[in-house]
Amino acid sequence: MTPLAKKLVYWYRKNRISYPWRMTRDPYKIWLSEILLQQTRIPVVLKFYEKILNAFPDLISLSKAKDAEFLSLWSGLGYYRRAQSMLHCAREIVQNGAGVFPSDLHELLALPGIGKYTAGAIRNVCYEYLTPAIDGNIRRVLARLAMSHEKLESVFLEVGKGAESGDFFQSLMELGEQICLPKPRCVSCPVQNICKSRKEHRELEFPVKKSKQKSEKFHWYLLLLERKGAHFYAQNSAREFLKHSWIFPDVLSQKNLSPSELCKNFAQSWGIKVRGLKELRTLSHAVTYRKIHAHVLAAESFHVNGVRGKWLKPKDLKNYPTSSITRKSLQVQDR
Repeated sequence: MTPLAKKLVYWYRKNRISYPWRMTRDPYKIWLSEILLQQTRIPVVLKFYEKILNAFPDLISLSKAKDAEFLSLWSGLGYYRRAQSMLHCAREIVQNGAGVFPSDLHELLALPGIGKYTAGAIRNVCYEYLTPAIDGNIRRVLARLAMSHEKLESVFLEVGKGAESGDFFQSLMELGEQICLPKPRCVSCPVQNICKSRKEHRELEFPVKKSKQKSEKFHWYLLLLERKGAHFYAQNSAREFLKHSWIFPDVLSQKNLSPSELCKNFAQSWGIKVRGLKELRTLSHAVTYRKIHAHVLAAESFHVNGVRGKWLKPKDLKNYPTSSITRKSLQVQDR
């Protein structure tokens, strides 16, 4: 084991945060945690990790899940493609791999929704095959340690040579989460005397910062239609986000629309005729790079016959994937 890896692993074993996925080498649980951790904060992941495992404790039970059942459980996490990829992946492994995650890198990469990072995490933690697995945290750590922006997969393998791959991989992750932050806490770092960028006082130069995608502003008009204690919900496959979520009939625009323009849009896009539109409230919402003003609307009268959708009561929503914007909108109406 290299001196750097030895220090990292020793520090990790003394200081690691005891997340539940760190208490297991079960490939199913490691895979689940890694998929959940994509684009999601750890406190939220902890909640959904336990909830999903309670409902689907293993790969076989997940492979038998109905799409709507799993997507409903996923509701609130967003990025529903992750959930659908998980279902496809589970079914493929059970159908073609006897219900066991492969250890071979190429076989893992051939599975739906599994990229190089997730495949590397599974191989490192579950099968003890040292495999480059580089996300944003680990990229930052390796770039500073090597004082380089390039060949970080080689750096990963060189530094981790001879180490227990699971703990080595997670020590890099832990260092990136706790100490080697965008504004690093170098005085607390267990490898500060070995870190090349620290020695040169150039730690803030690594890694190269990617230019952020410019945020775009949208107006999202959500039409709350109520009848006998139920609201009308529909899926919108034409929308670029939350395509599989059951949300109110909507219109998305980069400009503010007048009531007459909205009535025309709802008639053309949804076949819903409305009169007397009024705005209940505007909510702030964000989806990836989009900054959204969500306008919650109600109508004095409406006609929805023949429109694809469902009248659902609040108790029914647990069976349908929805979004936090749905809950926010309903709270507005209740006030």
